[in-house]
Amino acid sequence: MHTTITPVRPWTYPREGEDLQSIARREFPERPLEEAVADLQSWNLYLVFRPAPAMLTCSDIVFTGPPAA
Repeated sequence: MHTTITPVRPWTYPREGEDLQSIARREFPERPLEEAVADLQSWNLYLVFRPAPAMLTCSDIVFTGPPAA
């Protein structure tokens, strides 16, 4: 049995050394930076509330769109 999973919301992996600001610049270059970062934070609360000084890793999934309604 072969199953293909279709993503229901867009996402990306962080590149080495990236934070939410650099992901916002990469994924949403046309949007104001503060607005794009705020959206990323609201869509990725599990990353925002990590204990400091935790950083993003290259294996984290960062959602770049809101959850499906």
